[in-house]
Amino acid sequence: AEFREQMDEELARSGLHAGRLARHLQQRLAVPRHDGWQFGLEDGHLDASRLAQLVSDPQQRAIFRNELPRPVSDAAVALLLDCSGSMKAHARPLSLLVDLLGRALSMAGVPVDVLGFSTQAWNGGRARRDWQRAGQPHIPGRLNERLHIVFKDAAKPWRHARHGIAALRRPDLFREGVDGEAVEWACERLLARPAQRRILLVISDGCPMDTATHQANDEHYLDQHLRQVIARHERAGDVQIRALGVGLDLGVFYRRRLAVDLREQIDEALLMDVAELICRP
Repeated sequence: AEFREQMDEELARSGLHAGRLARHLQQRLAVPRHDGWQFGLEDGHLDASRLAQLVSDPQQRAIFRNELPRPVSDAAVALLLDCSGSMKAHARPLSLLVDLLGRALSMAGVPVDVLGFSTQAWNGGRARRDWQRAGQPHIPGRLNERLHIVFKDAAKPWRHARHGIAALRRPDLFREGVDGEAVEWACERLLARPAQRRILLVISDGCPMDTATHQANDEHYLDQHLRQVIARHERAGDVQIRALGVGLDLGVFYRRRLAVDLREQIDEALLMDVAELICRP
């Protein structure tokens, strides 16, 4: 509740509103759907119910009808936040960015998951101790326990998720990061939703890093796994994966990405740039 109160005060001072961003997202993510008919037109589909008018008045031309399209958002979005230790410094601006972006997506009719990933411990934990008791076998794989966090479920209305978003400011969440498994988890959640487009935005400030895993495996073990997960979904075309690099370009992993500097004040231009990254085909 204290974090939420801080956020509300900061958002009020910023003067930023989600309405314009929501309209932009709705326009870019919407698909046309049939929503009835428009009658009395001079071209289009012949309206059989108006043929009597043509018989009584051969000059009558308004005997056609056309479908009325209505834009409907047919997309699902997940925001996946890197909660590794280095991201703690960005928790305040990141929480504001996610709050505005998620609220705008919800206003646009787009279900949005807000997810995070970290580890249960520093430098391993129970997994590492189990490996040591087993005699430290070669190439053991991940040696830490994952922490996957749901700040907001896509099925929950935004107004009921306000305190969950504020939990992004909890300092005890930020430890290490196993990105590949987190991306796979977020994609699985998206694939469970009925949507024409499924979009994952990963927000991170660097490479995967778990100290215990890094020391006991090949130094590129976690990097390679992340690349494999991304490549698999890109080949399948089932989830469109984008990345927001906090302070750096994440092009080493993601083809569609944007680098941002969260040390600067969040403004409307930044929000529109992030929205454009999400909507880009």
